[in-house]
Amino acid sequence: MELRVPADPRHLATVRMMAQGVAEREGFAPDEVTDIVLAVDEACASLVHASVPGAVLTCRLSVTFGTLRAEVSTTTIAGGVPSQQSLGWRVLGTVTDFLSAWRYDFDPQRDVDRVVHIDFAKQAAHRIAR
Repeated sequence: MELRVPADPRHLATVRMMAQGVAEREGFAPDEVTDIVLAVDEACASLVHASVPGAVLTCRLSVTFGTLRAEVSTTTIAGGVPSQQSLGWRVLGTVTDFLSAWRYDFDPQRDVDRVVHIDFAKQAAHRIAR
């Protein structure tokens, strides 16, 4: 599932609701759903904070073999990935099983900006039956 919204804090609740709905529908335990929603919120909030005016925040969620993968991206002003020493990054690392951040150096819509991506995955503790 993919959701694109303006990179504005007012839209974070919508992204959180999508993450919660996907995690619940896919059979994640309540604590895992909470971790997923927290991770999506933190990743999105950190990118929204660094975004250029008028940017679009993209959040893509997929579930395969009991693992939810989230890919969050937007165009940022400086193009820097989040600091691994920041509290937000540490929170993300604590509630997820895999975490990475990277940037794509050329956005064809804006010559001077950078698209930053935060990707993470959360494995269900129990095997999700399908």
